[in-house]
Amino acid sequence: MEAMAAEPPNETCEQIRAKIGQLPPADHELLRSLAARQECRFTAAEVYRAAYGDKPMPAVELHPQRHHREDDDD
Repeated sequence: MEAMAAEPPNETCEQIRAKIGQLPPADHELLRSLAARQECRFTAAEVYRAAYGDKPMPAVELHPQRHHREDDDD
């Protein structure tokens, strides 16, 4: 990973962003580009789309035990 960080960037942030959604999901080179270019500040949505394509984000499941109030009046 250190070797990747030492390499000068070949593509601009805009060029990398343009590839998101055009390449197949989980394209290893694209994901490496996202990880190596911290200064581009890719959003979580951009990284998710690069990794999983148009697959919807998983739903957040609430645990009933965490939201259950126990009242002494029952």
